[in-house]
Amino acid sequence: MKWIILLSIVPVIVSTEMMWLSLAPISSLAEDYYGVGSMSVTLCSMSFMIMFILFSMPASWVIDKWGYKASLLIGAGLTAVFSLLRALYAEDFTLVLIFQFILAIGQPFLLNIATKVASDWFPLRERSTAAGILTLAQYIGFIVPMALAPAIAEASGIPGLFMWFAAFAIAAAGLAAAFVFVKPPASLTNTAPPQEVLRFQSIGLLIENKSYFLILLVSFICIGIFNTILTLLETILTPRGFTSEEAGLVGAVFIVAGIIGAIALPILSDRHRIRAPFFIAAITLLIPAYLGLTFAEQFIPVTVIAGLAGFAIMGVAPILFQHGSELAYPVREGTSLGMILLMGQVSGIAFVYLFEVLNEALESIVWPMLLFVVLTAALLPVTLRIPESAYQAKDEDTNQSM
Repeated sequence: MKWIILLSIVPVIVSTEMMWLSLAPISSLAEDYYGVGSMSVTLCSMSFMIMFILFSMPASWVIDKWGYKASLLIGAGLTAVFSLLRALYAEDFTLVLIFQFILAIGQPFLLNIATKVASDWFPLRERSTAAGILTLAQYIGFIVPMALAPAIAEASGIPGLFMWFAAFAIAAAGLAAAFVFVKPPASLTNTAPPQEVLRFQSIGLLIENKSYFLILLVSFICIGIFNTILTLLETILTPRGFTSEEAGLVGAVFIVAGIIGAIALPILSDRHRIRAPFFIAAITLLIPAYLGLTFAEQFIPVTVIAGLAGFAIMGVAPILFQHGSELAYPVREGTSLGMILLMGQVSGIAFVYLFEVLNEALESIVWPMLLFVVLTAALLPVTLRIPESAYQAKDEDTNQSM
């Protein structure tokens, strides 16, 4: 049953990411269709970062107060209803933008449940794997619009594209709702459940928790850089003579390698019951990878380097999320994961803006990229201080006594 529950949630998470990036691969077509500037189309994608910042903690509060089921229904309902409205009024850009912002409210209600679902349904030895599958769903959601939106928009126009995506969101919401009322089993560990505390008290506990604060710092820098590279990859590569098509292929390899990492690394983490060494290894690999993305001039080396970077940063993400939730005890999973994702959205907006400012002022992508290399290198001593969680030790003792 637990795997059925988990897999029934995957499509609705895919759907929210599809809504986020609906116009990203067809921005020029959208500009011509609606007669608006590039900034207006970009705002459709930026809406998800903006609304995540505003609604991440309310979503976490819902998860902690009423469980992942209530949050899932809210997020799936918003995604299904307003994706349909966006499709029905697709010819009016003002309404499309309004519905896009309301769609974006649903995203934190869906993404913030990953570690809560893992905690409710899976034993400790399987939780990184479970969280990894839900994180993998996000990555699939990145690829679907990139691969399908241009072809669908070319054949059916933007209204047709929106209607196809809405149909998927409605079906995904129905699948999730069919299983959402199944009651989670009793506690799967011998540890007392997290305490019911007020939201602001929870945030205070997290800030005071030194081990969890290290996770937040790693998340702030790594997720921010990831969002920047994903958003501005073409800007990073074209000054060295790469075409838009080549940049797109590099981005595809970056994401596909990340999907492979998100499958493989959490399984290895659960099998060996360790988390922290994966963070050290990922940061160690990312430092030369970012240097390669900055200076390599040939397509094949850049593609290989992008694959290694995607494998490391996207593969270690679900382990980071799960480990943060374990270190955050007794704060509930919704709040602890919500804070991690919130940090990534804040830094994503900040780093994209900083990159653009430095690139324009210095007329080179080298200096903002070198800044990212320095920030990543600064995380290496941070990862060396991240401890394994008490949850892992207790689970090990429990299994040895059985």
